[in-house]
Order: sequence, then structure tokens, then C-alpha cells
Amino acid sequence: DLKHSIFADLDRLAPAHAILGTNTSSLSIADIAAATSRPEQVIGMHFFNPVPIMKLLE
Repeated sequence: DLKHSIFADLDRLAPAHAILGTNTSSLSIADIAAATSRPEQVIGMHFFNPVPIMKLLE
């Protein structure tokens, strides 16, 4: 619920062209995106570990 609330706030505050991203493995990206008016601009990211060394993102 906290992340959904944060994304609703981000949706209201961020410019319309902004892409909203999250790093989560336990929450559905579709559910988080549904809290916004721009679900097509919400992405999920996965960082490779260890983050300071592995400069990879999927």
C-alpha cells in the first residue's frame, strides 16, 4: 500500500513525459502501475548484484 501511495503521488507530481520506475521482486508492476494515470510509463527494474560493481540493469 505504501508503494502504491508513493506512485500515486509521483504520478501527480512528475511531468507527464516522466517514466516511473521501481525495483521490486515481491509486488506486481501492473498493480503499482494501476495506481497511476500512466500505467504504460511504469517500469520494473532489476539490478544485478553487487550493484556497485555490476553496471547492469534489466
